[in-house]
Amino acid sequence: MSVPDAAFFQVLNTKKKIPRAQAGYSENARPGQSCVKCKFNLGDEEKCHVVEGKINNERGISKFFSSKGDGMLPGDIVWHFIKKTGKKLDYDEGYVINEGAQGFQCRDCKFYLYSGGCLLIKGTFRPEMSCGFIVKIGQGTEV
Repeated sequence: MSVPDAAFFQVLNTKKKIPRAQAGYSENARPGQSCVKCKFNLGDEEKCHVVEGKINNERGISKFFSSKGDGMLPGDIVWHFIKKTGKKLDYDEGYVINEGAQGFQCRDCKFYLYSGGCLLIKGTFRPEMSCGFIVKIGQGTEV
C-alpha cells in the first residue's frame, strides 16, 4: 500500500482526518499537480478524504497527493478497511448524494447491491444515488 493510501486507511481507522499542517497542505501547487488531480479530492465539497478542512481544488496540495490512477482507488481502500474491521461506514461518512452524475451512480458501482444495499456504507440506496467512494464496475482491484 502506498503512503497516501495508508494515510487514508489510517483516517478510516481513527475517524479523524490529518491536520493540514501535519499533511503539509499548502496552496502553492505546481500546474498539473493540485487537489483537483488527486484521487482523494471531493471537488464539489472542496474536501479531501485525507486532509481536514476546506481545500482549494486548483491550488491546494499536500504530501498525500496521489494522482488519479496511482495506487488503490478510495472505494477499494474502504473495502480493504471493511474486510479488516468487519464494519461498514456510517451513512454520513459516505458523502452520499441523492443523484450522481451519469456513469457515476450507485447502479454503476461494483459495491452496489441491487437489493438497495451497499458493501461499503450502511443504509439503503437507490440506483441513481452516489457517494464519495464509487468504483465503477470493472475498475479498481478485484473484490
